[in-house]
Amino acid sequence: MMGEITRVSTDSGYAQVRSRVHDLLENPPGKNRAALFLQVFLALMVIINTLAVVIYTVPSIEAGYQLPLNLIMNTCLLVFAAEYILRLWACTDAPTFSCRMGDRLRYAASFYLIIDLVSILPLFFPLFFPRDFALLRAFRLLSIFKLGRYARKSQSLALLRRVVLKKREIFTLMVFFLVFVILFSSTIMYLVEYEAQPEKFSSIPAAIWWAMMTVTTVGYGDIYPITALGQGIASLFTLMGVLLLALPSAILASGFMEERQKAHERPPSTAFETEIALLERISLLKEKGVISAEEVEEYRRLIRERARNRRA
Repeated sequence: MMGEITRVSTDSGYAQVRSRVHDLLENPPGKNRAALFLQVFLALMVIINTLAVVIYTVPSIEAGYQLPLNLIMNTCLLVFAAEYILRLWACTDAPTFSCRMGDRLRYAASFYLIIDLVSILPLFFPLFFPRDFALLRAFRLLSIFKLGRYARKSQSLALLRRVVLKKREIFTLMVFFLVFVILFSSTIMYLVEYEAQPEKFSSIPAAIWWAMMTVTTVGYGDIYPITALGQGIASLFTLMGVLLLALPSAILASGFMEERQKAHERPPSTAFETEIALLERISLLKEKGVISAEEVEEYRRLIRERARNRRA
């Protein structure tokens, strides 16, 4: 009997620890110091790892500080690996082993967990790709995407997401027009410039490169029209590209203003409305027989006291 009590107590403590770890990693409490410290620490590890990878590509620094930089990067990767394992361990409280494994597999297939997995793959690169240093550095840099986990709850990011979703039809139409202008301008320029410079405007796909650089106003200058007609047409398409690329910014700005205006116009819930809602719920619970008349009176008294304290 004592063994069963001890086992239940241990299991309960084990479940509490797992739930605590899950909350700290996935749903950190807003004002919890431990959660804040953990989130800041993990974000700093991502930034330090990214800076170390970037600095490591400088030949003089790599030659002089190879050992400490490798130590920093490997330490960051070990922290990421521990975080990944803890997330998988704490993501489920299912009663059976098969259910827990199913939950962990589904959780491991989520977007951020895939990024977490990719970010720790460089730990195993020496075993499979001992000499592919370029690929190793590229995978080490992928850890920067882990920062998206900390920005996903940002109110500004949520606002941007709402604006893009509401204006998605307009953005889709803008992309369609942009593709059309690029294809149309490359076809026209191929017909106009082919005779003058067949080595550069040799085909419509070759002219598409010029069209993309012109419509997006980048203009590398490696391909450009030399005929008067071609230069005139290119000027028109450049102006069209400027107008097309300026429209999304205006649409986003108007969408932000609309969302901000809606937020200000939304009536805030007053304390009086909250008290009424609580009283209605209590009455409903009494009708269903969940609570007694004495408990209803006690709840009403507590609500009134709370209201008086708030007004005072």
